Amino acid sequence: MESSHTALCTTLLTDLGWPSDIASEMGQYAHVVSYEKDATIFHAGESTDLLYALLSGEVRSYFGTVDGARLLVSIIRSGQFFGNTDFHATDANQMREEQLFTVQALSRCKVAVITRARVVRRLHALPAADLVRVVQSMDSKWMTLCDRLLTFMTQDVRRRLAQAIGEITKTFGIPHARGKLITLRLSHEDFAELIGASRPMVSKHLKELTRCRILAQESRRYVILQEDALADIASGKPATLAGEADPSLRRGLRPTLIPMPEGSASKVRATMRRDQDTRAKRQLGAAAS
Repeated sequence: MESSHTALCTTLLTDLGWPSDIASEMGQYAHVVSYEKDATIFHAGESTDLLYALLSGEVRSYFGTVDGARLLVSIIRSGQFFGNTDFHATDANQMREEQLFTVQALSRCKVAVITRARVVRRLHALPAADLVRVVQSMDSKWMTLCDRLLTFMTQDVRRRLAQAIGEITKTFGIPHARGKLITLRLSHEDFAELIGASRPMVSKHLKELTRCRILAQESRRYVILQEDALADIASGKPATLAGEADPSLRRGLRPTLIPMPEGSASKVRATMRRDQDTRAKRQLGAAAS
């Protein structure tokens, strides 16, 4: 394993709560695997006997349904662990846990893989305080994911889309002259899979956000122009939309009044009076009968 990859893997383990000396030892034994874009790293249902750390690139995790549909659960950036690792199984004959999601490379990436056996041995040797830190750090990842999915269940499509774009902006956004640029190239299909909606519905709401100048698109990447307005939409608050509220953004357009032909107003009034008389006669006839 290259020294740079060893150092990065050691840093990730230290951030997870492992003591630096043990993290360094485990980093030296990690095996680095390169994946091309769209390659599958593991499928749902596979064994959970490996610990995965993303050293470079981005990956995405999917949940598949029995009818073949899939939901994009999360997009993971470099410098994070991903997948489910079963640290409880000690017997080869013991019923094993399975990966919940399928993970694919969103770009070319490098993944450090550490065997569960090595991790479990080091876990057993940890002092109680260090063990608690490691377990809490790993559990927090799942708590964050559960909170996100439960929040999605309470939102309509528009709010889910705003929530998802806001999360991606915080993770993959970089400063831009007009706001924040999302470094990923995401299609309407990607957003649809991420929030569990149809592509036409997502396209409709993306057009609305563009029209209201909350986001814009440059070279197949999105620029977030109003991050606060996006957060307001996600939370259900009324958003102040620059495209609607700021007269200066309307490019000075004024409503055009189309003059009616001479005598048209009097004809309209006469027609309205005739209609009123007709309704009155019908009501009187109905009352008499």
